[in-house]
Amino acid sequence: MEDLTGITDNPQPRRLLLATDMTARCDRALDRARQLALEWRADLTVLVVQEGPGTPEEVSAWLDGGSIGHAFAPAARAELAEEFAGTGLEPALQVLEGDVTDGILGAAATFADALVVIGASTNARVQHLILGSTAARLAQELAHPLLVVRQRTRGSYGRILVANDFSDASRRALGTALRLFPGRPVTLLHVLQDGANAPAGALREAQEKCERFLEGCALEAGVRQRIRAVVGHGLVTEAITRHVVEEAAGLVVLGVHRQSAVARVFMGSTSEDLMQQVPCDTLLVRAPEGGDDG
Repeated sequence: MEDLTGITDNPQPRRLLLATDMTARCDRALDRARQLALEWRADLTVLVVQEGPGTPEEVSAWLDGGSIGHAFAPAARAELAEEFAGTGLEPALQVLEGDVTDGILGAAATFADALVVIGASTNARVQHLILGSTAARLAQELAHPLLVVRQRTRGSYGRILVANDFSDASRRALGTALRLFPGRPVTLLHVLQDGANAPAGALREAQEKCERFLEGCALEAGVRQRIRAVVGHGLVTEAITRHVVEEAAGLVVLGVHRQSAVARVFMGSTSEDLMQQVPCDTLLVRAPEGGDDG
């Protein structure tokens, strides 16, 4: 069990890794990565992983036996220089070739403490790919938190909602939210899935369990006061989405339980369902090794 005492004293990540294809559909992720890098005074690396040539220049380079990235990089650097002009932030560009997910995992592994940022496309087919296979595998294998950006950036995140199933994954998700975004109001939401038909007293018992969960986190008094423990009912995805809308939450934080690929196929994943449905950005935090699944 992780002790969250002094969690807000820990520094925020010194590096952000933005995985993008440099197209317009990733502009929202770029804007959020820039905002966070400036807020945290962190370095930003822009990662582009290419699975094949996409422009005539890249095709020509590929046919000549050269690197696709070598043809792509100059234009990308010029675009980034224009995008970040006047911000005081100079992002580094890294261009890799091969499988996108493998490339992101490999690049992220070179950083000791980082936040990985990807975007949710507005194109339905592409969104299913990004929020399905890529994000699901990244969430399972990344040692760093993964931010999936959906909304436009209109300043820093305000209210944050953390999903709670009383597991070590939820504890780490809460601790990560408190560390990355100190001073923000947090709703810690547990969903009673059979709440409508639950026996009398079930809601009260769930609320008491939420309070005990928070007590077990050993939070400092000032931090604890910012957290509101709430019990919802119904389907998990619908309940969380409803609370996001009602509270105008800008970010949902989910603890991701480690599963085998077979388990994910046959059991499904609440985290993956939520990534498809919640109307705001999502931060995925991998459960600690050997953690309690709740």
